[in-house]
Amino acid sequence: MRLLITVLFASLFLSSGASNKVLQIGLFWGEEPTEITVQAGEGNYTVLGNGKELMQLKGGTILRVKNTNGLLQIRTLSEDLGTYYSVEINRNVWGSSLKIQPTGRKGSHEYYDNFIIKPYRGALRIINEVYIEHYVAGVVESEAGSKEPREYYKVQSVICRTYALNNRRRHEAEGFQLCDKVHCQVYHRRSMSNPDIVKGTQETIGIVIVDSDINLVNAAFHSNCGGYTCNSEDVWSSKLEYLRERVDENCLEENHSYWRYATTKNKWFDYLSVKHGYPVYENEAASEALNYCPDDRDHFLNEDGARVPFKQIRYDLGLLSAFFSIDHVQDSIILEGRGYGHGVGLCQEGAMNMAKRGYSYADILHYYYKNVHLVNLSVIDFFRAN
Repeated sequence: MRLLITVLFASLFLSSGASNKVLQIGLFWGEEPTEITVQAGEGNYTVLGNGKELMQLKGGTILRVKNTNGLLQIRTLSEDLGTYYSVEINRNVWGSSLKIQPTGRKGSHEYYDNFIIKPYRGALRIINEVYIEHYVAGVVESEAGSKEPREYYKVQSVICRTYALNNRRRHEAEGFQLCDKVHCQVYHRRSMSNPDIVKGTQETIGIVIVDSDINLVNAAFHSNCGGYTCNSEDVWSSKLEYLRERVDENCLEENHSYWRYATTKNKWFDYLSVKHGYPVYENEAASEALNYCPDDRDHFLNEDGARVPFKQIRYDLGLLSAFFSIDHVQDSIILEGRGYGHGVGLCQEGAMNMAKRGYSYADILHYYYKNVHLVNLSVIDFFRAN
């Protein structure tokens, strides 16, 4: 199967599957502003109110959009352009970008391509209709920063592209596809800080990760696994054959490799007893709750008894991961933790170090995702059409 996919991939034009992909991203999701100031960053735009052209937005022109009694009030610094139930801001030339600054907040956010603005619960619903590769580059910068090697940006580009297309109906009920927050993917702005991010995106244009049935995978990733990744069913409900646990020593020297959390014995026992019904007065159970040192990842405290999920402890106490030991020192409880995040799929800091040591983006992805294929979107279209 891998050989067949490789041959098909080589025979198809690299960008044919991705060139017409546009995503609708809800900006400022959960923090919708009531008023914004916009101006063209690069290129120029046409502004439409209720489908009618209102003005041309060029460099230096400032436009304000405000929710006023459930309608959108549009004005420049010198002219009131009226109120509308819908506003579109459409680029006139490829590569145009728009600067958006919510009133009362510091700094502007600059995005490529087109925008739809509608009233929403006294505020503004702002949707960025963005070419997928522009979106991917913005996500890569937001998720991975601007100081990594280009090969890692290729890794993150493929993951972000796969994740976006696999989850593009997540916000369908709200009138767009994905939001700009972490539970979709962080998307602060267009990529601007490192040319290698855009180059890494373009050098993998259209490439996604699929399983043996040519279905897009759940391209899960996290910051640091602490030396051991998790099976998908250890964290979530479903078992996915490509998300298997593995030993990973690539991330052990990073800042997120280790962490520490301290509390008192009384608070620790109260938490376990009240929240989980843990038998803190039974000697064996109490002993494990005071002194626990795993060789690798376990998933339950008191595996053969109360079975308190470590992932729930992580959630309840706001810990960086569910991978930790427990030590009782006088009246204190010390949790010595490893890693940062849920631990499923690709370890970002491990992958960054692999890229620095010369591994290719394909090798890195195959290291963290088991028995998957890297294909162009056009390959998926080919298989679905036949």
